[in-house]
Amino acid sequence: MTRHSIAWTVVVLLAALLVVLILSTQPGHDELSSEPAPTYVYSDHLQVLGTLAHEVGEFLDSIPTTTVPLPFPSTTPTDIAPTVPEAKGSQPEAQGERWDILAQCESGGNWATNTGNGFGGGLQFMHQRTYSTWLSFGGGEYAPHPWDATREQQIDIAERVLASSGWGAWPGCSRRFGWL
Repeated sequence: MTRHSIAWTVVVLLAALLVVLILSTQPGHDELSSEPAPTYVYSDHLQVLGTLAHEVGEFLDSIPTTTVPLPFPSTTPTDIAPTVPEAKGSQPEAQGERWDILAQCESGGNWATNTGNGFGGGLQFMHQRTYSTWLSFGGGEYAPHPWDATREQQIDIAERVLASSGWGAWPGCSRRFGWL
């Protein structure tokens, strides 16, 4: 929960408490009556609410915040928009680093892996008899199987998948790194 949402939650709870307090102090409220109770707004109650809201804000401001370094240097997931490279194999350095991080998570960084489970290559492209992400996104122009392609070729196809499906194409590792 963010500091802002906590503050609003506290303010809403304090406002609800104030309403209960005001209603409970109205004349005739403790007994059932057919006449509607008059509406009172007590300035001292509003002042108490304002003071409490101010104190909550000061408390929240006093809580130290920390930043956690991301697992890749000098970029954040929103800094890098999914793009298809201008020329095959040419990658922005930060994006190339991100693909290396993803490959480390997906395959231990082995770009030539074929585990026999229907996924292969460094980024674990689906490559099965009934469907192949690798071939569907043009990988066949490089090699018949992802594990036979170079790192750069696999990244080129991964960029196409990313542009189409986003980081959800690699759900486990993407969630782990906060890219989803």
